[in-house]
Formats: sequence, structure tokens, C-alpha cells
Amino acid sequence: MSSTSPVFRRLKQAVAPVIAFTVMAYFIFHSVEGDRGLLTYWSMQDRVTEIALVRDETTQKRKLLEQHVVSLRAKHLDPDLLDERARAMLNAAHPDDVIIFHHDGYSDTATITAQK
Repeated sequence: MSSTSPVFRRLKQAVAPVIAFTVMAYFIFHSVEGDRGLLTYWSMQDRVTEIALVRDETTQKRKLLEQHVVSLRAKHLDPDLLDERARAMLNAAHPDDVIIFHHDGYSDTATITAQK
């Protein structure tokens, strides 16, 4: 077979498109499936959304705790909150209190409600 045969010429003409197609397929595959591909990007966006929700919940809890701390300071002392915390920590009740035991349905412990 000589180098000028039609089959050999056809093979020479097909080499460039085959190489170009292979390079394009490589880059397309890795742009979708790679470490920095679209699928990874979308999963990271979902993760960012989840983390933002956790951050918002944590911020909300922190604000509530800060309000409790402010209400327990000497200048802003809330008598009801102080009474509630003292009774809870000392496990005590006033003699005039009516104590109602009830089960909350979610745990094995009973909750004590004190009423005057």
C-alpha cells in the first residue's frame, strides 16, 4: 500500500476530527462529573443552603439566650424569670402552689407545672 492510496488519505483526514472529538469529550465529561463539575457545584449549593438554615437557627437560639442573660442582670432583673429559675434549680415549690404532673408524650419524664 502506498502513502497515496485512498484509504490512507481517508485515515489521515479522520485523525484530526477523532482527536478533536476525544478532547471535547474529555472536557465535557470533566465539566459535568469532575471535582469542579456541575454535579459537584449543585451538591455544594444544596450544602450551602443547609448550612445557612443551621446558621439562622443558631443565631435565633443565641438571641433568645442573650435575652435571658439580659433579663437576669441586676439592672434588668425580671422577678418572674428569677423565680422560675430558682424553683427549677432548687427543685422547690411555694406552699400555696398547685403542682400538676403530666406526661408530654415524647419522653419518659413527667413535666411539673406549678400554678398559683
